[in-house]
Amino acid sequence: MAESQGGGEGIPPRYFPPAPPYAAAPVERPEPVRRAAFAWWGAVVCWFLGSLLSQLLDSTLFRFTMTESGSAGDGSVVTRTTQGPLPADIAVVTFLLLGGLWALLVHGMYRGAGWARRLLAIAGVLGVLNVVIQLLVLASADPMRSGDIAHLVFFLGTLGLSITGWVLMYRDGAAPYFVRRR
Repeated sequence: MAESQGGGEGIPPRYFPPAPPYAAAPVERPEPVRRAAFAWWGAVVCWFLGSLLSQLLDSTLFRFTMTESGSAGDGSVVTRTTQGPLPADIAVVTFLLLGGLWALLVHGMYRGAGWARRLLAIAGVLGVLNVVIQLLVLASADPMRSGDIAHLVFFLGTLGLSITGWVLMYRDGAAPYFVRRR
């Protein structure tokens, strides 16, 4: 049997398309998009560290309420309510999951996905409003604890980097990068 173009037996050569004469040129990532991604990733790190340190150092902002009920010897029910930080393992897992989702959204924007850019813009505005509210509450905390100070410092970094990432993401040089579907 005659040998075909693809090396298979009995398959006519017309079923194998020729290789394209040129490879698709990679799209150059604009500098504002690269800087925006690094600013957003920096904001993720600041948010994670501020949130985790506030839990580990017992901040006044995030309090976890636990209620325990038990019976006294005379048949009455005694309820005890305490407030404290989240347990460390729950805090680490929760903040890692949320920070990882945020970082993946930034990665989608970095790769040029328009949907990720729009979703990051909406989440960024809501996140900045949340950070501003938390900073106001922290600044007005009466007994300032070490967890409050760490939370305040890292969340100031989160605020600055988030605003920087948002502004850079919508610069004129970045807009053509998001036109093509990726």
